[in-house]
Amino acid sequence: MSRVDKRGIARYNNIMTFERQKRNGYIKPKQYVRWYTADGVRAVTVKRPIGRTVFILAAVICGLLIPLIVMLELRTDTALAEWWTTHIEAGWEKVVGTLTSWLPFSVTEFFIVCIIGLSVFFYVRLIVNLGRARFKRILTGALSVCVGVVYLLNLYVLSMAFAYYRAEMPIPQSQKKYDVEELKAVVEYFLADYNNLAVTLPRDKNGCVECPYTFSELAERIKIEYARLTDDYFNQYTPTAKPVVNSWFLSQMMITGMTFLPTGEATVNTAAPPTTRTITLAHELAHAKGVFREGDANLLARYILISADDDYLRYCGYYYAFDNLLEALALAESDQLYQEYLYRVDDRVYIERRFIIEYWNSQWNLLGQIAEFFNNLYLKSNGASNGTGSYEDSNQSSVVTPTDPSTGLPERDPETQKPVRIINYSKVQKMFFAVYESRLG
Repeated sequence: MSRVDKRGIARYNNIMTFERQKRNGYIKPKQYVRWYTADGVRAVTVKRPIGRTVFILAAVICGLLIPLIVMLELRTDTALAEWWTTHIEAGWEKVVGTLTSWLPFSVTEFFIVCIIGLSVFFYVRLIVNLGRARFKRILTGALSVCVGVVYLLNLYVLSMAFAYYRAEMPIPQSQKKYDVEELKAVVEYFLADYNNLAVTLPRDKNGCVECPYTFSELAERIKIEYARLTDDYFNQYTPTAKPVVNSWFLSQMMITGMTFLPTGEATVNTAAPPTTRTITLAHELAHAKGVFREGDANLLARYILISADDDYLRYCGYYYAFDNLLEALALAESDQLYQEYLYRVDDRVYIERRFIIEYWNSQWNLLGQIAEFFNNLYLKSNGASNGTGSYEDSNQSSVVTPTDPSTGLPERDPETQKPVRIINYSKVQKMFFAVYESRLG
């Protein structure tokens, strides 16, 4: 009685299956195939060496790192940063911004959505390749991602990073020393206008002042206001701000807008309350004008809004900065006067403020904290030692009390015998004084 040669049958089936797959094009030349010896034993698999693709990708990464490192080192020089911003970055923004302005959607938002989609795709591929022990593919994929990241970093530094190290921003600043009575006159002037606008401008059901313009009309109005800046410090080109379709997600991350000059765009969260949208639009366009330090961008946005002839824009400016002006009274050692004027602001303003605070408190705090953490790191990497605290750099004021070197006691005024107090008003307060002086001649 004969036995079936199972090993011979298996060897024959394996060879025939391979030949059939090869004829039908299923076996690619670079694929590995399990070969069998004549007696049906599996042959040792010979591993191919790492292909040229890995070395080419590594070389590309090294090549891209060279200009990136050079630009990061050069950007800290103030003179070079000034020239780069007004020539290279301004030229890039004008060309790219003009091209992207023809598109009805935000290229920045589209780019971010694509990045998220690609991240999910590469993560799934990584899991699959790990399961199949395809380590060469994992290495190739990782290097490909690195090439894309370093390339984008080059574009970012080329178009944005130098502006953080520029010289001081030129903006109207009063050099006059205001005493308490003069401060009262300034506060009275702006308070009267603020309260008048708070009463006369229409409001929505939430108590917020309604924006009388569509988003595109509002963007165009603020763009026209920025045309008043004629100093060469500011980029002459001003992009048209665009709304973000997925603004709900920005709200969850406590983000009101962003400017991304690799695409030449300024984008705004349209889900935020109306006044916040207007303030954000002015702030983002300040970045687009070449002002990237957050404190300077806030200062410029305040100035553009407060000095505008448009009632709605002026109201948003007061809402944004009037408290900063009132703090000048507290600096002048008049806390009671400060409280008095604080309570004189129309109640409608506080109703609107309460709604806006409640709106932001209703968002998911976890995402907001994550966004805050990365924004803090980002700003520190661009020279802001205080990170997100740099948003209030233009609102830093101080009081100096000099001492008599002979006695070590505080110096006293010869007439009043009160300790001498030297007040250093903030840039925002000096800007208010300059606007006041210009209006009254």
